[in-house]
Amino acid sequence: MLVSQDPYSLDLESLNEDKPMIDFFNIKNYKITQEGINMRSTANRAQRFDDRDVLYGIDVLMIKKDGADRLKSDNGTLKDNVLYLNGNVRYARNGFFNVSAESVEYHENSKMLIGKTPFTFEGKNIKAFGDSFVYNTKNGRIEAEKFSTSIQMREK
Repeated sequence: MLVSQDPYSLDLESLNEDKPMIDFFNIKNYKITQEGINMRSTANRAQRFDDRDVLYGIDVLMIKKDGADRLKSDNGTLKDNVLYLNGNVRYARNGFFNVSAESVEYHENSKMLIGKTPFTFEGKNIKAFGDSFVYNTKNGRIEAEKFSTSIQMREK
C-alpha cells in the first residue's frame, strides 16, 4: 500500500528501457497483514520502468513480534520480488547484530538475504569478515564462506 509520495512525473507514452514511466519522490510504503503493519519502506526516489523499479535512499523496517529489523542502502532495483541493493548496504537484526556489504539481494518470498561480496558481521563481542553469506531472516540462521573472526573476551 503506497501511503504517501511527493508530486511525480508520468510518461505513459514512453516504453523506452532507459526512461522511467513514473518517477516518484519521498515515498512511504506499508505492508499490512491481519496482525497489523509488518513492514515500512521509504525511499528518497523511486522510478518505475516496464520490468523493474529503481529505488534511491532505501530504508526498510521489518516489524516482528520480538522487535524490528532494519535494511538500508544507497540504491537498489526491485524485480520479480527480489530487491538487489547496492552501496552501503546495512542490515540490523533487532539490536543483536549488524551485517554490512556493498551489495546484497533480499528475496521477499523466502525472506533470504544473500551477499555475494565481502561483508562485515558485528555482534556484541564479535566481529567477523567474510567473502559471502546467506542469512535467513525468518529463523536467524547465517551461513558464510571464507570468514575470519575476532572475539573480545570480557574481563571478570
